Amino acid sequence: MKNKNNCEIITITRMESERVRMRKTTDKGSDVGLILPKGAKIHHGDIIYEQTDRMIIVQIAPENILKVTVKNNLPRDHVVEVPVIVGHTIGNLHRPLKLDGDKVYFPIQTDDEVAMFRKLFSPIINHLELEKVKMVFEPEEALDVHEH
Repeated sequence: MKNKNNCEIITITRMESERVRMRKTTDKGSDVGLILPKGAKIHHGDIIYEQTDRMIIVQIAPENILKVTVKNNLPRDHVVEVPVIVGHTIGNLHRPLKLDGDKVYFPIQTDDEVAMFRKLFSPIINHLELEKVKMVFEPEEALDVHEH
């Protein structure tokens, strides 16, 4: 496609990306109806329509995320313990995860949740950095869980 003006965007939430039916309006006002096969999932950047003169791209809306970084200060006898406690704590709350090296990302709804996780991680907090960020969140498909 030669003209970027013919590129339209639909913005959806992460939760909507798992729906198989939806109707949306693009940033240029076009009405779009989607019916996907059961189990299909839309991803950030997916092209849902493409012709020589027009393209429609999906954009997942950024959301509030807690980024947990395991610091590089772990004593040898805590190398397994700290990541296991982090995973167990997050897993008990059925949060979807995104892993990136020494970082774990998961969605949060309020700033109160940051304080809650600081308290939950209090026994190991000296080995962690917690930071609220706003980003497009796409969980690890291999770690697919349901949210509560």
